[in-house]
Order: sequence, then structure tokens, then C-alpha cells
Amino acid sequence: MGIFEFIFQQILINVIGNGVYFLFRKLIGDRRNYKEIQDQTAGYIKFFTGVAFIFVIIVLMKKFIR
Repeated sequence: MGIFEFIFQQILINVIGNGVYFLFRKLIGDRRNYKEIQDQTAGYIKFFTGVAFIFVIIVLMKKFIR
């Protein structure tokens, strides 16, 4: 079970969390590029950004798809 947990965590952090966090930073006016934002930000912030994004998607799907 540990390998699936690791894969899921990496997907949340690297794919979803980084992209959504970068988008949020750009929307609030951050002028840094992707690499600078990624290097200067702790991993747990990006992880919880990914978790929150997936949670919002699930809630919206449950609300609109019946």
C-alpha cells in the first residue's frame, strides 16, 4: 500500500499542487517565474493546495452531476 500512497502524494505535489499554486500566485500579481516560485515555496503548501483543489472538484462534481 505504501507505493500507491507515495505515487498519489507525488501526483498531488508535483502535478496539481505546483500548477494550481503557480496560477494563484500569478493571479495575485507575483512577477517571479515558475522555477523561482517552486524553489522558494515549502512542499506542504503546494501539497495542501493540490488536496484542496481536488476536494473542490469532487464537491462540484457531486453537486452538478446526479
